Amino acid sequence: MSVKYPTTSGTLLEKISSGDEISWDEFYHKYSPVIHAVARSKGLNTHAADDIVQQVMLHFFKQSKTFKFDPALARFRTYLSRIIRWKIIDFCRRNREVAADEPEELPVDPATDTLYMNEWRKLIIAEAGNILKQRVSPETFQAYQLYAIQNRPAEKVAAFLGCSVNQVYQAKKRCFAIMREILLKMNEDDPDLQMELSQYDL
Repeated sequence: MSVKYPTTSGTLLEKISSGDEISWDEFYHKYSPVIHAVARSKGLNTHAADDIVQQVMLHFFKQSKTFKFDPALARFRTYLSRIIRWKIIDFCRRNREVAADEPEELPVDPATDTLYMNEWRKLIIAEAGNILKQRVSPETFQAYQLYAIQNRPAEKVAAFLGCSVNQVYQAKKRCFAIMREILLKMNEDDPDLQMELSQYDL
């Protein structure tokens, strides 16, 4: 029977199910920081957290040919969280004697949930940045990156790019407006995200 996967970036999972190696690489780089952060929050060292990342990725790889998208199921974010918890339990069982009354699943604690959501928001901001990059000119995006993201002085950014300081200011203003629009839509689509938009106010 086919395994049904909750919807995430549908196109990405569809490419993975067709064996697209580039999409596997994207999937790994997109979700591995989230997995690693949760594992570390559970007291695992870096090496152990890396192992959890590999186990979670292996889980998806083994079932990649049976991906089915069903919007009626829980969000992919929720599904991934469960897989991470299961793999942490498996790891702990392989590395220590398990008590008879050990729970079958790690309890969901507020601190881990908060960390998980914060890591997920970082992922969403990165996705929004990729969308933004496709909606503005390379020059505008570079000015935005250097001035608004890397906090370099507007005068130095203008000199480096060969434009006016006002153009640097305008690049930031335009990109902030687009990022706010993108993230607002994401908040509407997924109210639990509660993305903070004030940082994009001018």
